[in-house]
Formats: sequence, C-alpha cells, structure tokens
Amino acid sequence: MLPLLALVAHPLLAEIAAGCAGGMAKISCFYPLDYATTWRELPSSTKRPPRRNPYAGVGLTLAGAAPYAAVFHSAFWFCARSLNGLPAGSRELLAGSGGAVAATAVGVPFECLKHRVQLQVPGYDTPLRALRSTLRDRDLYAGTASTLCRNLPYNALHFGIFAAAQRALSAAGLAPAGAAALAGALAGALTALFTTPLDLVNTRLQTQGALAQGPRYSNPLDAAVTIARDEGPLSLFRGAFFRVALYAPSAVVFFFVYDAVKRSLGVPI
Repeated sequence: MLPLLALVAHPLLAEIAAGCAGGMAKISCFYPLDYATTWRELPSSTKRPPRRNPYAGVGLTLAGAAPYAAVFHSAFWFCARSLNGLPAGSRELLAGSGGAVAATAVGVPFECLKHRVQLQVPGYDTPLRALRSTLRDRDLYAGTASTLCRNLPYNALHFGIFAAAQRALSAAGLAPAGAAALAGALAGALTALFTTPLDLVNTRLQTQGALAQGPRYSNPLDAAVTIARDEGPLSLFRGAFFRVALYAPSAVVFFFVYDAVKRSLGVPI
C-alpha cells in the first residue's frame, strides 16, 4: 500500500488525481444547472421534450471526467513547471491555456454527446443512441473550433484568477480553506460571465446536428454573426445567469476538493 501511496503522491499524479476529484465533485453537485444552461442557450424555437430530465447525460459527463483530467492536468503540470519564474497568476494562466489545447481532443466528443443527450430528441435520448447517431453523421468532433475559442480564455482566466486571488487572500491572513472558497467563487463567476457568448456558440454548433429544425452555422464566427443579427446582440448572453449560478459555486467545490486532495498527498499548492 505504501509504494502505491508514494506513487500517487508524485506531483504529476497528484495533480491529475486532484483535478479528476474536483471535476467529478462539481459535476455531481451542480449538473442540473448545466442542463438548464444548455436549454437556455438553444434557439427559443427549439421544441422542449414532454418530460425534462435534468440529469440527462450526467453519467456520460462523469465518465469523461477522468480522461479529460488526465490530459488537461498533465499538460497543466508540465506547462506550470516550465514557467516557474513567472509571477503569481501568470504561470497558472498560461498553464491553463496549455491544458485547454491539449484536452480538446478528449473533451470535445464527450461534450458534444452530452449536449445531444440533453436535448432528449429521438436518436439522441441515451448516450449509446447519441454515439451511434453522431458516428453515423461523422460529427463526433462538432464544435472543435468553438470549444478551443471558449476553453482557452476560460481555463486561462479560471486558473489565473484563482491562483492570484488565493495568494492575495492568504497573504491577507485568511485560512487556506476560506481563501480557496472565495478565490474559487470569484474565478468561477467572472470566467462564466466573460465566456458566455463563446459557450452559447459552442452549444449551438454541437447541437445543430441533432435538431431537425433551426438555424445552421458553418463555423464559430458565422454562428456569432448570425445569432447577433437574427436574435439581437444581447442574445449572445443567453444563459449568462445560469452559467454564473453554475460556475461560481462549482468552482468553489472544484478548487476546495482540488486543494484538499493535493494537501492530503503532501503536494505544495
């Protein structure tokens, strides 16, 4: 058992374990808000299912948490190590960007399928049916460009704001748990608000293949321009309330668990 604990306590594996635990914790706690955000970001003409299931796709999302964390946090750790000389916050900002790029190949298929299962339309109402239909249409990587456009600033700001705020709050004398909670809430709320238009565009691109009706977009720029023109510029912020309501508390949970796991393994934060 001791050799196994020593292995997990390696900084890289501890980073992956902490990221996976934090991701799964926030998904488990707040998934219905993720579901609500998806529906708010869809065109208003989208037909609602007769019975909504706010946990549609949660198993698929949890299944994707481990491989996503393995890729994202590996890249994050290597980037952070190579940027040791940078000031607080800057290193994490750049490392978050590196993690976002690396994890795109893993994250896009899971998120695309999750969005389609959340629609609960025929052919996409279970993860297996959604996978079959999406593979049939060769559309598993729908939204790759929009995912990168959203995840690069999201992860850069998320980890950068959290790291800078946590250090500032700790220096002000706040206990580690309190500093992590406040920094997480701030990071989650700000990044959720700033990236809402990018998330909305991504949701539209990943769900249009499963919807029989509605507008069709060829790329992220076309989607943003079309939505602003046809629905009004402010429509790009549809879902902002749900995203802030989701990401402020979920960031607290994520970073609390993330810090707790790393501390329990004796890894410096």
